[in-house]
Amino acid sequence: MRERQDGLFRLLKKIYSGLQGYLDSDVDVEIQPIKLGFSICFRHDMDRFDERGFDEFMQFEEQFNAPATLFFLESQVSRFGQRIRKVTGGKFEMALHSEAKPTPFCWSLFQLSRFLERAYARWLRKQANRFDRSGLPTSGHSAHAVNNYLPFQGWINWNIIENASLRAGFDYISDWRLPSRIAEGEDFLPPWPAYIRQRGKRHILVLPTSWDDKIFFYSYEDVKIRLLADAEVAYRPRSAQDVWPSFLNQAERCRDLQTPCIINIHPWHAVCNGQSQFYELKRMIIEWCQRNDIPLLRCRDYLTSIKNSNV
Repeated sequence: MRERQDGLFRLLKKIYSGLQGYLDSDVDVEIQPIKLGFSICFRHDMDRFDERGFDEFMQFEEQFNAPATLFFLESQVSRFGQRIRKVTGGKFEMALHSEAKPTPFCWSLFQLSRFLERAYARWLRKQANRFDRSGLPTSGHSAHAVNNYLPFQGWINWNIIENASLRAGFDYISDWRLPSRIAEGEDFLPPWPAYIRQRGKRHILVLPTSWDDKIFFYSYEDVKIRLLADAEVAYRPRSAQDVWPSFLNQAERCRDLQTPCIINIHPWHAVCNGQSQFYELKRMIIEWCQRNDIPLLRCRDYLTSIKNSNV
């Protein structure tokens, strides 16, 4: 009787393993770290900008001769795509800041996550096609919301986002997996090296964000404490000098890994909200790179290294 139960268990386990490839998003994916060399890459999420703000952003950028990847929402391309097209090429790369909502119904079992992956990928393709029709073809994207409306804990959500990006045919994704795990104002987790996510013959380059401007802001605990402060005490983000050590720390960690240090700075804070320290930090980083002969690249520039590898 026991042998029959064991045999039935093994049979059911075999059937379940066979079905997993059709249900679970992450069972047939391989991860391969890749050494792209140390460099700095500015990622600028362009959400909150309207037409006027974008024009002011371009005036701000005239003071810098540094490349950057600009991630735009689909709604921004609809409203002022003509303005964006005028500055394509040169030092800027235009890319999608995705807001894919996979489905109004959220499956609560991660073992069924491939359904969400497929739905998410369909929306990503629609957004990428919209960019293409607007004359802004994009080879990569970054997720706008932390978990982009997916129902699981963050780690599973980011696996789905990356797998859906692979399925949608993107060449790269600028990942925000690690910064999403910390509160504002807290030290960053050690960076990850860039890696290839592969399923069968398909692959995508994942560029993990190493440093994020959320460190400018005080932690949630500090906000509660400052509620007790006098009204005359202004609540302002930290200065560029205050956050400079955190940048240097992450940059040196990336140098040890021989991987890009992806820097996420939201230009809106400086351009439209009067917080100049965000761009003061950018100036400090550019000058540091120039003194130390460190390359400044855009996200798509790393794809050349992938084409020259055996991946």
